[in-house]
Amino acid sequence: MKGAYVLIIEIAQPTKVKIRSLGDVSFDPGTWVYVGSAMGKGSTSLENRLKRHFRSEKTVYWHIDHLLDSAVELHKAYWTESNTHAECDIARALESKEEFRAGPRRFGSSDCKSGCRAHIFRFSSEKRIEKVIESSFRNLGFNPSSTTDGIL
Repeated sequence: MKGAYVLIIEIAQPTKVKIRSLGDVSFDPGTWVYVGSAMGKGSTSLENRLKRHFRSEKTVYWHIDHLLDSAVELHKAYWTESNTHAECDIARALESKEEFRAGPRRFGSSDCKSGCRAHIFRFSSEKRIEKVIESSFRNLGFNPSSTTDGIL
């Protein structure tokens, strides 16, 4: 299965991760969302990509792996099937909402061809994050599903 997803991550304390291509990247405490895609087969399929994010034992490779390997908590993932690259559309939809602020430049988007600033965002609102994410997916024509353990 191919598609795109959003991870909801809670960061309890100031966190710094070192990423070879970006250097030291800092995150303030709060609720963050990461937008990713899984357009491959096998280990890069949507099913396997989400399972991987929820596993604690894995090789640290992607930008998000560095963050998830630190003292943070992955709460939930929203996902949708898509045969087209929807990651940047979802990232732009979230960034356009006042509830989200783009995170560190190029985090998750260093290979982005659409010019996205980042694919990680800090959520700061009293609104329920789940409702905001679900409506963002629906406004793009996607029917979101969710998982709290990576199993689709």
